[in-house]
Amino acid sequence: MNVVLIVLDTWRRDHVGCYGNEWIHTPNIDRFAEKSAVFENAYLGSYPTLPCRRDIATGRYEFPWRGWGGLEPDDVTLGGTVDEAGKVSYFFTDVYHHWMNNPGSGYWRPFSGFDIVRGQERDRYVTDSDITFDNRPLDYPPHNRPEQPHFKNVQYIRKEERDWFSPQLFSHAARWVQHNADQNFFLMIDSFDPHEPWDPPRHYVKLYDDSEEDVKEYPVAPYDWVEGNLTAAELKRVQAIYAGEITMVDRWVGHFLDQVENMGLMDETMIIIAADHGTHNGDHGRTGKNWVLWDEISHIPMIVWHPEFGHGARPRQFVQPIDYFPTVLDAMGLDAPEEVRLHGQSLIPFLRDGNASGRDAILFGQFSGTCNITDGEYVLLQGVDESNPPVYAYSSIIANRQAFDWDANELRSKLTPGRHLEKHKTRLYHTPSDPKQEDDLVDRKPEVLARMQKLMVEKLQAIDAPSELLVRLGLTKE
Repeated sequence: MNVVLIVLDTWRRDHVGCYGNEWIHTPNIDRFAEKSAVFENAYLGSYPTLPCRRDIATGRYEFPWRGWGGLEPDDVTLGGTVDEAGKVSYFFTDVYHHWMNNPGSGYWRPFSGFDIVRGQERDRYVTDSDITFDNRPLDYPPHNRPEQPHFKNVQYIRKEERDWFSPQLFSHAARWVQHNADQNFFLMIDSFDPHEPWDPPRHYVKLYDDSEEDVKEYPVAPYDWVEGNLTAAELKRVQAIYAGEITMVDRWVGHFLDQVENMGLMDETMIIIAADHGTHNGDHGRTGKNWVLWDEISHIPMIVWHPEFGHGARPRQFVQPIDYFPTVLDAMGLDAPEEVRLHGQSLIPFLRDGNASGRDAILFGQFSGTCNITDGEYVLLQGVDESNPPVYAYSSIIANRQAFDWDANELRSKLTPGRHLEKHKTRLYHTPSDPKQEDDLVDRKPEVLARMQKLMVEKLQAIDAPSELLVRLGLTKE
């Protein structure tokens, strides 16, 4: 069986029709979801972008051991495992983090082949001096400004809609399928959209805000409070351009899916469409992602088509990106590598039997930041205290010099730097009665807090997480 994995960066679960959204147009993904399995309890694992990609590549959580960075030299990867088994693995991406500012990132290297689309955000692509570029900064917040690269790139690239990044990416992938349909393959399409900058063709924005009012437009919303930074009209425009970006992505995901269907491959191809994480879009009075891993960031969409199982199902088992590795191997009839202990589990048993046993709880988090756990009833966001000893980053590469200190030839992390130190606070929420996580119970439910903390310790110990992480989180003493 073939497997296609589509990852859409910064795509919110509640911004697609199959998860209950009634105002954003996503007809293609919704049509796909009608005949597929729509997982109700899919969560991110390691946050944000590149840590999630390593979860996918290795089938193991990254965040307890290290943060942002590339593949380790000894990582056993999904793309490499498929390739070594004599089948084709291919990687399409426009996520510029794979080649910019991350020397040796290498997420594409283990695949049989790869292709990239240039020009997103800070990708230093176009340097032509004989073209007059509009060097406007627009209204990017100072701390998250792509400066010139994005504007130069898009003015050079774009003449019609198919020149936008996601149209390019999914068109290239559709063409690839045409020329590789006669061989068993694993295809990963890693799309930066609908990540910022949000600047879809104007007709998409007008679907959600057709006001002629002269409003400041933020292709990258301030990673900050709404109050004092955005007027009501500006927030509406931010929400409109994000929604427009999602609708554009939906159109071109549909273009790809139509190609697969028109070639008669649906009966022999498993397809997974999911996000890495979401973003704040006015929720909790904030925009941007440099905040607490509340539900709008951590609870992700995951929709899975299998030719035989799960049609129209809404599985409730806990699932995460670490599950793609064993799922792909399961679908393709390949054995898991013996030299690595996967943290993930195949999704196929959940498609085959909606009552199949799954996890009783799942972990998710950010390296050196909060560690989080949910059992479906409660969600615990376990904070860190800067007075606790730091954690080590277990890595043979320097993933991000700005985030680490050197100590005894090992990388040792201080408190994750950022403007919003409140994100390191411990919080507790009751999901059934408080799905938007607005009522923090940490001081009112000490017995629940203790139970969830005990469960977190058990789950971390079960994956052999570093002992100093438990100290950092205040869950054990040195």
